[in-house]
Amino acid sequence: MELDSLSEVRILLVASKGSSTQILRTVFAIAGITKLVMVDEPRRAIEMLCIENFHAVFVEGAMEQDGMPFALAARRLPALLNPMIPIFAVFPEARKRDVETARDLGVNDVICRPVSPKTVMTKLRAALAAPRPFIAAPSFFGPDRRSASRVAPVPGAERRARAARKTKVTVALV
Repeated sequence: MELDSLSEVRILLVASKGSSTQILRTVFAIAGITKLVMVDEPRRAIEMLCIENFHAVFVEGAMEQDGMPFALAARRLPALLNPMIPIFAVFPEARKRDVETARDLGVNDVICRPVSPKTVMTKLRAALAAPRPFIAAPSFFGPDRRSASRVAPVPGAERRARAARKTKVTVALV
């Protein structure tokens, strides 16, 4: 996708109405994204993904649709127009287990509040410019989470050395 034309990008925002959602909408407006559709019910968002094309979805944390997490429903439903659409989860505070759960459900990336315009736009641009390959397995369908460094480790002197976890410090009293 041409990154110079953010005015053509269509975003689906699945969130309840509130000040944090308004901040995210403002970030999109400043970036020139005018085609923003906001839905407060996950069921309605799934319906929209089945009939309209969007470039990305931003969803409030752990929203559920009929007892199933939104991201999982958005990845597995056969009627979706684009099951490989970038999905970003926005959490008020993302603990490690929240990030891991979101990743396992097929979310592309997690954004923590308070949102930074730079972070939101960097992640969105990366997802639009170079989409991740998708993994389709019986128990998982979502973006490939492996990084290039795991696939091909850096050899020789350029490889980073591990630092010791604990260092003993000796204090001399004078």
